[in-house]
Amino acid sequence: MVTKHTLIALVEDKPGVLNKVASLFRRRGFNIESITVGKTETPGISRMTIVVGGTGGAVEQVRKHLDKLVDVIKVSDITGSRALGRELALIKVKATPQTRG
Repeated sequence: MVTKHTLIALVEDKPGVLNKVASLFRRRGFNIESITVGKTETPGISRMTIVVGGTGGAVEQVRKHLDKLVDVIKVSDITGSRALGRELALIKVKATPQTRG
């Protein structure tokens, strides 16, 4: 059964790493539902949060391949863990100076 899995990858903070990770998922035929990348408290290290749909065994195979990439330091599957999820929406509102109040 296809379910959503959340992977956390600690990676080197340098150009091209995001492309390598996305290419790995593309080659394996996985659609990335969500990806977020940000710096960590450690200089030179970034955290990637990747949400992908797939069966448990298939996602585990991708996790293992991801862990073998040179620029990837550590990969964790936090699917079963308690986690807080947020969504952000940017909304453009047309307003005239009179209606802004």
